Amino acid sequence: MWAARLREERVKRLWSQKGTAARLRDAADEYTRARLPSVENIQRRVRGHESGQNHPSDLYIELYCRAFGLTRAALLGPSPQPRAADEMVFPTERDAAGLITWLTASNTTDEAISHLDQARAALAEAHTRLPPGQVLADVSGLHRQVQALLVSGRQRSRQARELFRIDADLLAHASLLLDDIQRGATAQAHGAAAMLCAEEAGHSRAYALSAQAKTARWHGVRLGGRAGLPHFARSADLARHGFELSPPAPVRVLLANQEASASALLGDAARARRALHDAREAAASPQAADSGLSTWSCPGPRQALYALSVAIRLRDPDEALRAAELADAGWAAGDPWLYGVWALIRIGAGIAYVMKGDLDAACGQLESVLTLAPAFRIATITSYLADMDSLLRQRRFAGAETARELRQQIAAFTTAASPATASGGEGR
Repeated sequence: MWAARLREERVKRLWSQKGTAARLRDAADEYTRARLPSVENIQRRVRGHESGQNHPSDLYIELYCRAFGLTRAALLGPSPQPRAADEMVFPTERDAAGLITWLTASNTTDEAISHLDQARAALAEAHTRLPPGQVLADVSGLHRQVQALLVSGRQRSRQARELFRIDADLLAHASLLLDDIQRGATAQAHGAAAMLCAEEAGHSRAYALSAQAKTARWHGVRLGGRAGLPHFARSADLARHGFELSPPAPVRVLLANQEASASALLGDAARARRALHDAREAAASPQAADSGLSTWSCPGPRQALYALSVAIRLRDPDEALRAAELADAGWAAGDPWLYGVWALIRIGAGIAYVMKGDLDAACGQLESVLTLAPAFRIATITSYLADMDSLLRQRRFAGAETARELRQQIAAFTTAASPATASGGEGR
């Protein structure tokens, strides 16, 4: 069991065995590190531990706990019963030095917290490449690790603040993912918890506000009609608040675009256009470096998607198609390609063509999207397709064979979506 646990904790962090070996060395105090073997030799030990051939010594168990940011009980279960007197292994100077280091460093280390933060950032990038259910499982697992450390209450105040910061971002990320699989009530609860953790950490609430703005917007979409308007207004206000308090960072661009999207749904064209202008200005201003792959990023094609969405809501299909062209130009110039943004751009362009009465062009936009694997058919995508289906039901398309075929394809696509993604779930 312990061998499987060691491998499980390593794999969920996306670490190689060699990387784990390096982290074990880093987790040791200076006295112990000077007496440890090379990283290559430690890697062989890690391989032996995970295969079950060798049980890790007390020293390596302590190093694993520090590297993973876990207590011994959380990693390997309750401590074994005391050995008989003739089996006792008496302490050495090294044991005392390790104990002193552990006591002064609390139940975690700065290195372990850094590794947790790196895993958090990696999962934010995985969001744009992997199915939401898969990423959500990993985000939830990492959240539980951070919570286990916080609940034990044995960190220095600086470390506790860092753990609250990491957990705030994880909870906000989980909220986004829960919205993707239409678990609105749970998404809302996670967004609220993210706010509390951010406040406890003295950390920017931008991610939490972005997550809450998305939840409010989707709640309005699910309700529809006049019932959705208060939620669109709340979404726009949350996004504006986040924009105003956000430091210069990609999430600030995202928040302005979220305000624009919610404002367009609300029917406030002037506010939507002002928010798009704010987003462009924020994107053009100096800001923190960003890979463009994170769920909190807002590279050119994603900005174009928001502009397209606003144009559709404001009944301007030509402007929507210009936005789609900007996204395609961005990808051609090397902007990161994200499956969700790409799919929504294609569907949005298809909607614009339907608005213009060009069903053949709409079919061309949807052709590749309709081949997406079920696990990638997130709520945003199926919702955009539902909007297209609504347009295809208009009287002017009655009797049009192309419209009928498109509606059949949309129905088949949505029906075949992953149950975790397509089901109504909470909030329906």
